[in-house]
Amino acid sequence: MSTPQAAMNADTVALTQTQSDLRSSSRELVSHFEEAGWSANAAGSFGQLANMLLHGRTESGAPAPSEIYLARIAPDGADAATIFTALDTDLATAASMAGTVAINARAIGEGGSADTAALAGDLSATENAIAAVSRALDFFDEAVTGVDQRIDADRLAALRSRQAQLRSEFNRLGESADAIADRRRAARSGILS
Repeated sequence: MSTPQAAMNADTVALTQTQSDLRSSSRELVSHFEEAGWSANAAGSFGQLANMLLHGRTESGAPAPSEIYLARIAPDGADAATIFTALDTDLATAASMAGTVAINARAIGEGGSADTAALAGDLSATENAIAAVSRALDFFDEAVTGVDQRIDADRLAALRSRQAQLRSEFNRLGESADAIADRRRAARSGILS
């Protein structure tokens, strides 16, 4: 993990280790999720999104991200164990990464810096993770639904449980963002110093 950044001038506040860890883990999550293609929406505009939702494809006819993912992890002839292992591993990774961001964000929401600029950066990092996890939740819902007829009920239940873990981390991120926003409002009004 990164180390706290040193203050460069009177207007810059040194970040705590937790703040540095939050920002670093958020960047890593967003980058990993994007590189892995864990986004239900690759479309850049509302019109493309609406078309994808209605027809399962973007206007260009390009396959949805979940279709590309399933073609890679669950090609025709892939057995249930292979499909399950790939999805289970990816869901576990997503939940773990989201949990790391949530732990750091929660710590900041519970105390620490009262600097409004630093708290704004903390809130931004948390919100970036929330957006990425939200897209991943939709993505994995599409992916699991796309293979639900190819795996047995026990494996499907295990995948649904993993999805619930990711949803739980998403909720913790939201609660943590709220706590950071509350601290920022309190710092702005002079309640925190």
